[in-house]
Amino acid sequence: MDLKSYIKKKEIQKAKKKYLQFSESELQQLRPDEIENIIDHFKGNTLVKLPESEIAFFEWLKENDREVWDDLWQEEDDLIYLVSIDFLREFIRETPSFPICDLVDQPNYWFSVRHIKPKGMEYLQNELMLKVEVDEELTLEERFLLEISVASTDIWHFCHRHQIDIAEMKKAIAEMVYKGWLVHLTNRDDLVKYLDF
Repeated sequence: MDLKSYIKKKEIQKAKKKYLQFSESELQQLRPDEIENIIDHFKGNTLVKLPESEIAFFEWLKENDREVWDDLWQEEDDLIYLVSIDFLREFIRETPSFPICDLVDQPNYWFSVRHIKPKGMEYLQNELMLKVEVDEELTLEERFLLEISVASTDIWHFCHRHQIDIAEMKKAIAEMVYKGWLVHLTNRDDLVKYLDF
């Protein structure tokens, strides 16, 4: 790809719309280094509209956990679902998503591998990996533990991807905390040092 001419097209798009928009296919074609160049070029003064799959997710969230949606977006208008260009790299990850980790009025449920406590890591490396190897069915807690060991996520994206009830997932997190598998930091100020992006 000719990145210079691609960035020029995006400059024209920004001048017209006042923000950038990337289709799912554009994001799939861009390499991580190209994404970083785009971020560097537009950094500091550019918003990006969420990809269609993320907009669909947030419409699901609006229906399924309105208080969390309100905490993130607050109101509906033409500029909804616009985020900083810095988040562009989040949409080319293995599980592309806009991370929900900055809630103010609602408890945060964002987790990474760094949230797994030694007891949880021991279970993951020994018993859970053995279950995966023999293709044994995993519990909800085990599935979540395995997923955050590979890529950070919040419970809402996890629930949406796997069609799980949010209340059931919150109970699973409480159980994982009780078992000593996870640290659950609900306050965004405490969570900041765990962010991996």
